[in-house]
Amino acid sequence: MKRRTALAAAGTGGFGLVAGCLGRLPLVGSSVQTEFELVDPELEVEDDPDVRVEDDTVRVSGTVEYASSECGTVDLAHVEYEASQDRLDVLVVAADDGGGLRGCTDDIVQTGYRLEAVVDGRLRRVSATEHHAFGDTYSTSVDGLDR
Repeated sequence: MKRRTALAAAGTGGFGLVAGCLGRLPLVGSSVQTEFELVDPELEVEDDPDVRVEDDTVRVSGTVEYASSECGTVDLAHVEYEASQDRLDVLVVAADDGGGLRGCTDDIVQTGYRLEAVVDGRLRRVSATEHHAFGDTYSTSVDGLDR
């Protein structure tokens, strides 16, 4: 009986060690390698994401508005290469970073981001979407690629 208790405690503790890091792990079986970083805003909040494609490398940049400099952030929520359609989909969102143990500030913040994705496969379409605070959404699609 004590062995089960010890195993349960070890399993729970191990999960707690990686729970905050799961969003940063590479996708298993993914054919996309990504680098994502937050930067000073280079585009206006109302601008659609900037998408540039060169060979097998896709670069996306933009500016996302989010609530609370204490509790919010900008996150790469989704990157997926759909091989059957030769398509790369990117989603960048305003997110809650889990901070603000002492409370969250009541401000609106704008942060820039840069994403570089290397695709192992043919690429005919790239779609990048931003979800901002308060429901604003901005998108860019680049079609007609044959790389």
